[in-house]
Amino acid sequence: MNDAPIEKKVIIAGHVGSGKTTALQSIFGENMLSTDAKYSDALPSEKKKTTTVAMDYGVITCPKTDYRLHIYAIPGQERFQFMWEILGKNTDGLVVLVDAKRPNPIAVIHLYLDKILPYLNRAVVVVALNKLSLDERDILKMPPYLRHGDLRLRLTTTDAQDPDEVFALLRMLLDEMVLAATRAIVKSGV
Repeated sequence: MNDAPIEKKVIIAGHVGSGKTTALQSIFGENMLSTDAKYSDALPSEKKKTTTVAMDYGVITCPKTDYRLHIYAIPGQERFQFMWEILGKNTDGLVVLVDAKRPNPIAVIHLYLDKILPYLNRAVVVVALNKLSLDERDILKMPPYLRHGDLRLRLTTTDAQDPDEVFALLRMLLDEMVLAATRAIVKSGV
């Protein structure tokens, strides 16, 4: 058995305030690389005072697997989309976080995917609705997958503040990546 882990690149994307930095902070704490800066567009009444201007980053070795994930949270503001292109290269997995409290979150998902997917060479995608209470999740009738053009995307809910839920989200993404790799092998006849 090879002792070297299988390295995978994962991007966490989403609109401003969707919970990308929070998700990484919940699993990495102070060990996360962060490029937060004062949010120049914030109104005095808004809670969000900083925004990611390049990326947030952390590395995790997945327990009971041979995988190590390099996780990048990218800026949500379109003015930083040059980082989407830079970090999107050779991406294996994409988590799209969406603030479920926004009006019409499904439309927000599709609009954001239209903007981010062109920068990715390849990626398995999991979409997670964030910022829902447990009661709201219980009454939410949600299919396990979402269609975006020809893509079939795993759909779930999460709480970016809860490390266990962020780990579960990453496990779901890793399971989807392994499933996609298996399908590709079967399709190629190897």
